Amino acid sequence: MSANQVATLRLPAENDWPEILKLADVAVEDVPNAPHQVEWLEGRRCFEGVQRHFVAELRGTVVGYGAVERAADDPDGTYRLFVVTDWNTGLDIACLLYERAMDELANLGARHAWLREYASDEPLIDFVRRRGFEIREEYDYAGKTLVTLTKSLSNSDLAV
Repeated sequence: MSANQVATLRLPAENDWPEILKLADVAVEDVPNAPHQVEWLEGRRCFEGVQRHFVAELRGTVVGYGAVERAADDPDGTYRLFVVTDWNTGLDIACLLYERAMDELANLGARHAWLREYASDEPLIDFVRRRGFEIREEYDYAGKTLVTLTKSLSNSDLAV
């Protein structure tokens, strides 16, 4: 992005959800009939537990979505992380979303973070691995390969 193209972060509005789903679909467009995308989105919208979510907007267009969540059955201090953007538009949006998520995790006192992604979502997996996440588990679900990535957090990790 050039200096005059600065994305801003804000809370999602009702009319943002279809755009967020489109971004999520782009991330897994190489996974034919990616299962459960609509369910994934509904899970974000009506999640019960601790949740902080936000969208990145550029010139009135939603260009990214990020969230941290902790379900009631997750261990205390363990949060799920989401970074959703079109990786073809550059890393600026992903970095903005990731930094906001890290700030949210610090504010929540998180000790661990995790993600679950399609193994084919290589740009996101590479992005978070460069930031200290490690692949913990790889498994098949509904005929697709997924990976779980985890990271232990400390004050120094969150001050990225």
